[in-house]
Amino acid sequence: ATAMAFMNPPTMLVPGVVNSPQWRRAEIPAANGHANARSLAGLYGALAAGGQEVLSGESLARCAGEESQGPDEVLVLETRFGPGFMLAQPHMKMGANPDAFGHPGAGGSLGFADPKAGIGFGYTMNRMGPHLLIDPRPAALIEALYDCL
Repeated sequence: ATAMAFMNPPTMLVPGVVNSPQWRRAEIPAANGHANARSLAGLYGALAAGGQEVLSGESLARCAGEESQGPDEVLVLETRFGPGFMLAQPHMKMGANPDAFGHPGAGGSLGFADPKAGIGFGYTMNRMGPHLLIDPRPAALIEALYDCL
């Protein structure tokens, strides 16, 4: 299941695919969102601040609500999901608060909202990394961010 999910269509393991014009024009909601760190932080910051311009209050209230939890057949580890967002898990924390929600992306990118702390976080990189879920690079930034609060 893992290989089928990550290699259909062939992406990170085939040089040039994710940076091709065809990939950038494709509409693959679960795989090819394009943003910079400022945009990710802005989106998640709006959600952390109440999000009315992005989602209705009712929808926003559901973001941190757990809809599934258990073994993930693709990632081959335990995961927790809300409606469209990953939630904090024992091996992957998005900030200091359990109601934070967001999602890691290919190669190490990450965006999340922490409504309790009023934080929107966005990280993108210029070099793809091999880690699933939260890469050590944004993990260090998250720790530094919360240390500053």
